[in-house]
Amino acid sequence: MVRRFGLIAAAAAALLLAVVSAASARPSAQAAATASCSKGVSIGMQAPITGPAGSIGSDQLHWAEFYFTQWNKTHKLKIHLVQEDTQLDPSKASTTAQALASNGSVMGVIGPAGSDEVQAVAPIFKKAGLAFASGSATRVSLTGGAWKGYFFRDVPNDGVQGPTDANYMMSALGVKSGSKVMVVDDQESYSTGLADIVQQTLASKGVTVDRESVSQKSTDFSSLIAKVDASTKVVFLPFQVASEAQLFAQQLQAQGKTAVAFGSDGTFDSSKFTVNGSYISFFAPDVTTIPADAAVVKAFHKQFPGATSPFGAPNYVLAQMYATAITKACKDNKISRAEVRKDVLKVSLKSTILGGPMKLTANGDVAGAKFHIFKIENGKYVTIA
Repeated sequence: MVRRFGLIAAAAAALLLAVVSAASARPSAQAAATASCSKGVSIGMQAPITGPAGSIGSDQLHWAEFYFTQWNKTHKLKIHLVQEDTQLDPSKASTTAQALASNGSVMGVIGPAGSDEVQAVAPIFKKAGLAFASGSATRVSLTGGAWKGYFFRDVPNDGVQGPTDANYMMSALGVKSGSKVMVVDDQESYSTGLADIVQQTLASKGVTVDRESVSQKSTDFSSLIAKVDASTKVVFLPFQVASEAQLFAQQLQAQGKTAVAFGSDGTFDSSKFTVNGSYISFFAPDVTTIPADAAVVKAFHKQFPGATSPFGAPNYVLAQMYATAITKACKDNKISRAEVRKDVLKVSLKSTILGGPMKLTANGDVAGAKFHIFKIENGKYVTIA
């Protein structure tokens, strides 16, 4: 009998512990919490700081850090950045999202970088009541449906990029009705989605599209390149890893093919994709070439010498948008995730370092967004359209 009661008591204690642990682990418990602004406000940051996209992720992190460093020098209300490394891996993004969601001081998140990552973290952040914003995830569907009101981005989506790329191929690269373009996706959702849009746009104009697919781990593209003939004007590479585009373009030229390699924003990395004569579309201008940004770029270089690319700059603007929303929410010295979520979607900036204003649509996309075309000339990325 004593043993039986002991077992019952132990079971009850274990059940109570499980209930308490589950309750404390729920990120949604933090969603309705109101925090004081007096000790500062925290914004989370998810980026591929290390790994295959480390040069991109570190640049994204540095631009956000730079903005908040400058902000904290001149404002009583301090904003702290809580960084998490995703390595462009959806599973790591999910793990780090749980950590941010469970941190009651975090009132919003910058990131993650990739479209697959956004899809992985969205249920976590929504449950926790957190706004989260990407400066590089461009899949069209991310701003619709279940994540509306939680997710936003300050870069145009693939619904803008796809037609921009296809139209540029036809206006400047010799593609016309009857000619051929090879479109090669890397089996990731961002890549397949963008490839679909380019394929559909070209096909509607009478272009023959050879649609192919490779793994992100592929290194030998000889079998695909053998299919590139004289009528193939362009090989479109909407990859997420720049070094993979580099290998493909190098092998294309090594086999004597005249087709032009054309990458997308995922391949924009001047240290890893350098094949002369290749083209790239990108969702932001090169801020180092905008005269009005000279002072900002100089100050950025002073804090992070040499560490700049167009990939990072949109995260500066995201930090600026969060700072604007936090200032509004903290007028009564209290802040909640719900307030930040509401206020950040209403932010309207008259000018940004990206060369224009920043205002969001009801879905959380950029109003009036456009893509830019770069050409690789002697290792440099030159803006041409």
